[in-house]
Amino acid sequence: MAYFKNKRFSGIAPGVNPLLLAEQFGQTAQNIDFESGKLVPIKGNTDTYTLQNSARRSIYFYRDTNWLEWPNDGVDAVQGPIANDTNERLYYTGDDYPRVGTVTSMITGSSGYPVVSYRLGVPAPSAAPSITKSGTASANETPETRAYVYTLVTDLGEEGPPSAASSTLEVTSTEAVAVSMPTSANPSGNYFFSTNAKKRIYRSNTGSAFTNFQFVAEVAYATTSFSDSVASSALGEVLPSGTWIGPPDDNSSLYPDGPMLGLTAVGNGVFAGFSGKRFCLSEPFLPHAWPIDYRITLEEHIVDIAATGNGVVALTNGTPYFITGTDPAALTPIRIDLAQACVNKNSVVDMGEYVLYASPDGLVAVSGTTGEVVSRGLISVEQWNSDFHPTLIRAFRHEGTYVAFYNNGGTLGGWYYDPRSSEAAFSTITLSAEVRGGYEDPKSGQLYLIEANKVRKYRGGTSNNTLTFKSKKYETPSPVSMAWVSVHADAYPVTIKVFGDGALIAHYTLSESAGVYTQVTTTPSGISNGTLREPVMRLPAVVASQWEVEVSGAVTINEVCLAQSIDEIRSA
Repeated sequence: MAYFKNKRFSGIAPGVNPLLLAEQFGQTAQNIDFESGKLVPIKGNTDTYTLQNSARRSIYFYRDTNWLEWPNDGVDAVQGPIANDTNERLYYTGDDYPRVGTVTSMITGSSGYPVVSYRLGVPAPSAAPSITKSGTASANETPETRAYVYTLVTDLGEEGPPSAASSTLEVTSTEAVAVSMPTSANPSGNYFFSTNAKKRIYRSNTGSAFTNFQFVAEVAYATTSFSDSVASSALGEVLPSGTWIGPPDDNSSLYPDGPMLGLTAVGNGVFAGFSGKRFCLSEPFLPHAWPIDYRITLEEHIVDIAATGNGVVALTNGTPYFITGTDPAALTPIRIDLAQACVNKNSVVDMGEYVLYASPDGLVAVSGTTGEVVSRGLISVEQWNSDFHPTLIRAFRHEGTYVAFYNNGGTLGGWYYDPRSSEAAFSTITLSAEVRGGYEDPKSGQLYLIEANKVRKYRGGTSNNTLTFKSKKYETPSPVSMAWVSVHADAYPVTIKVFGDGALIAHYTLSESAGVYTQVTTTPSGISNGTLREPVMRLPAVVASQWEVEVSGAVTINEVCLAQSIDEIRSA
């Protein structure tokens, strides 16, 4: 006698012959959460917010209050690493040049956020200051040689690199120096130079071993001249911003690969990004400053980056890299021995201790200096590219799973990878609308998706989606007749299909009310509805060597069994 029982379920492995699948794997697994080992339907999505424009492709939940929205793909936003920041700064890339905004600039009016943001980085004045001296030189002093530079400071207190140095003058303490800073040297463009912006003036001061530019005074941004009579002993800090240039921007003569993308917080107040082959880091806790010395050029073009473990994983159009180190000026790029290019920036997801991304051969996991194709053995390369659409997906993290959605010329679909169970599981997802973007809230772990003109909470609804699971092919040594099928679920209705040698032999829908089960039969046709005392249904008298069972419903299914006798079902 033969019987087949499933009490533990996993996902699909389309790269394996259906006859060779392990007992728990299926040929079809749709809309299923496998964390418990049972067939649990995923919840439907629920509306959270109506977008200002249905063409939005990137979103961010700012201050747990306001949705920011952009028309571009791949906008990466990071909150500022600045303690007690009353401006509540937000930095982002992917919307033309790198930008910074504040709560008062971005959240004004009643809609359409962000309203105003500014170019990230502070430029140097385009011309050196000019200097002249007045007064009478002291006959009792040896004159000191002075030169001056000045810097620009935004309304946010962000200081930029210095101007070119002025000419030099020989000055004694009885003389004053007039420092002129022409208005024509002020930069144009979308910088945050407003009512609270400043200029800082520094002058050379020669010590026993070297010369530094030290702080003289701070003046209003609109000020064009300053009279310096500060004693050398009263000078302030040494100029800190000599290397503080802005990140790669839309200046194509300097950055032919375009503005910096992929803004990521990597710890200790440091931000990272990339442009072309160039990997960039900011000064710690100074997101406007991106020194040249903190940049690394890789051998391949970077597609995206993600912070993980003790470093940053850079996914390229060749091999991945792990970039590690404790000082932004002394990082080491380690080429990972894994010939798996990243084919899609939107596929890159930071899973915490590792990164997942789509390669030409499958779904790849990288942790530190090691990586592997986690879909290998489950999905063939041909199936991966034809059925899982790695170049089209938009992927996100949700409660430890990797969730991906695609639009293949109007054909919508999705799938997810669940690494939490003892065997990794893939399941497909049905969609009612295209997913154009999304955002995972790091505080709640909740995933929000852009569908049509709505932001929708993924699995945030109260009703279940309909799951479908089709078992492996069970083969008997010789043809037999399976007489019974049983399905135990937490609730009903459940639809059951049984196949013998590839042909549909039974199609039942089983409902339950007050402990009484009702069977509605579609195949074979012409059979009246029947009532049952338990969820066990008789099958037509068909002899076959290969057997399959498919179940579907918006309920949790615990067990499915095929047997030749009723006693086998009850005792198995």
